[in-house]
Amino acid sequence: MDKTKAELNAELIELKQKYLALDAKHNEEISGFKKDEEELRLKIMFLEGIANSAIDGFLVVNPHGQKILQNQQTINLWKIPREVADEPSDMKQVDHVMHMTVNPQQFLAEVDYLREHPNDKSRDEVELIDGTVLDRYSSAVIGSDGVNYGRIWTFHEVTERKNFEKQLIQLNTDKDRFISILAHDLRSPFNSLLGITDLLKTELRSYPIEKIEEMVEMIYNVVARTYELLEDTLLWASIQSKKITFNPSIANMNEVMSEVVKIFEPNTNAKKISIRYTSDNGLYIKTDVYMLKAILRNLISNAIKFTKVGGKIEISAIHTNSLSTINVSDNGVGIEQGLLEKLFSFTPNKSRKGTTEETGTGLGLLLCKEFVDKHGGKIWADSIVGKGTTVSFSIPDRE
Repeated sequence: MDKTKAELNAELIELKQKYLALDAKHNEEISGFKKDEEELRLKIMFLEGIANSAIDGFLVVNPHGQKILQNQQTINLWKIPREVADEPSDMKQVDHVMHMTVNPQQFLAEVDYLREHPNDKSRDEVELIDGTVLDRYSSAVIGSDGVNYGRIWTFHEVTERKNFEKQLIQLNTDKDRFISILAHDLRSPFNSLLGITDLLKTELRSYPIEKIEEMVEMIYNVVARTYELLEDTLLWASIQSKKITFNPSIANMNEVMSEVVKIFEPNTNAKKISIRYTSDNGLYIKTDVYMLKAILRNLISNAIKFTKVGGKIEISAIHTNSLSTINVSDNGVGIEQGLLEKLFSFTPNKSRKGTTEETGTGLGLLLCKEFVDKHGGKIWADSIVGKGTTVSFSIPDRE
C-alpha cells in the first residue's frame, strides 16, 4: 500500500533530524580530533624541545639499525653536517660517524656485535679525532610482548673528566719520579758526608792541616750542593702548591742578563769560559723578573757545567712577531737525542756530571719549564753531541 504524502513528509523530517544529529556528532568528533591533534602536536613540539635541550645525545634506531630519531646534541657531538643528518638514507651519516672516531674498525666491530646480539646492552668510550671522548651506552627496546622494537643509543661527553683523570695519573707519576729523583740526589751527598766525617772522626789527629783543610772544603761543597737541592725542592713544592704568584713588570732585558751573568764570573773564570750576551737594542719585556732570572740562572749554570775548559757561551734576546725569544748557547759536550726528548720532564737519574765532575739537582730544567709556562711561553732545546747545545724559551707580549 502506497504511503501518503503526509507519511512521506514525516519520514523525510525524521531522516533530516537523524542526519542533523549525525552531522552534529560528526562535527563534535572532528572538533575533538582537532583538539587532540593540536594537543599531540604541542606535546611532540615540547618533547622535541626537551630532547634538543638535553646535554646528552641520543639516537633511536629500528631493529634493522635504521635511524628513527636523533636529537640535536647527537648532531653536535658527532659534528654531523645538516645535509647529512637530514638525508633519508642513513649511509652517509654512518660513514661520517665512523670516520669521526679514532678507531673506525673498533666502532664497526661494536655495531656488528650488536647486530648479531640484538637484545644485549653495550657501554664503552669512544674517542673522536677532534679529541672529544664520549661515554656511549646502548640498550634494546623490548616491548611487553617480548618483541625487539629497536635500540636507543646515548652519548655523554666525558672529555673534561678524562683529561682530569690523565692529569691525576700524570701528577701521581710525577710525584713518584720526583721522590725517586730526590732520593737519588740526596743519597749521594749524604754518603759523601758520612764517609768524610767518619775519616775525620777516626783520623783527625793523624792528618796534616792541609789534609784537614781539603776535607773541610769537600764537606763545604757537599753541604752547598745539598742546600741547593733543598732550595730547588722547596721552590718546586711552592710552584706545585700555587704559593708562588706571577707578578709581571717591565724589565730591561740587557740589564737582567748583565746581572745574572755577573753571578757566574767565579765559575766561568775557573773554567776559562768566555760568556757574551746581546739583545735587541732597548728590548723591554713584561715578565716576572724573579722567574726570568731563575730561568737564566739555571740555563747558564747548565751551560757552564757542560762546557769544557776554554769554551764559550752566548746569550741572545730578540723580539719578533709579538714574542721575545731568549737563547742560551754553548759549544760543550751536547746532549744525546734520547735525553733531549726528556729534558723538561720528570726522568729519574737524568742529572749528569759536568765536564769537571760538577753535579746538579736534576730539578733546574723542570723549574725553568714551570716558570716559562706561567709566562704563557714555550721552552725547547737543540743539540749536537760533541758540538754544543742551545736552550731557547719564548715570552709572549702582554698587555
